[in-house]
Amino acid sequence: MSSDRTTEIHQWGRSLFERQQQPVTWAGHVLEAASLSLGSTPEIEAALEMAADQTQWGRGRELFDRVRGSSLSSEDRPAEHLVLRLAELVGKLAHNVAGPYPHFDHHVGWQIGPIAYRLASEVKDPALQDRLASALGGWPATSPGTAP
Repeated sequence: MSSDRTTEIHQWGRSLFERQQQPVTWAGHVLEAASLSLGSTPEIEAALEMAADQTQWGRGRELFDRVRGSSLSSEDRPAEHLVLRLAELVGKLAHNVAGPYPHFDHHVGWQIGPIAYRLASEVKDPALQDRLASALGGWPATSPGTAP
């Protein structure tokens, strides 16, 4: 991907995230869309449960720490790694909304769109691409209707 395209994807991710009224719930929907094709793990299930239940958001850092170990050990399996990265972001966002200081960087949510885009590009499954586009609210514009 060219550096111009990378910049465009990152700007799209920021804009996409900043439009969300319920960012943790939205991130959970993106994670759910990603995990349907690729299977789930206990960590992903925990992230989905947390995203759906605001009373659990205060445990976001704990979830992040739990998912991080699996994420780091999955780097040789790109699709699985990207789904686990989405689960990490659910934990980070939940912590930032409900958890005590210190918070994760304010821009953690900007990564959701770009990671989902990379996943759709990696897997090349039309059903996954459609689910992710629906959960995200669309793909970045290159030309109308362009999927990764």
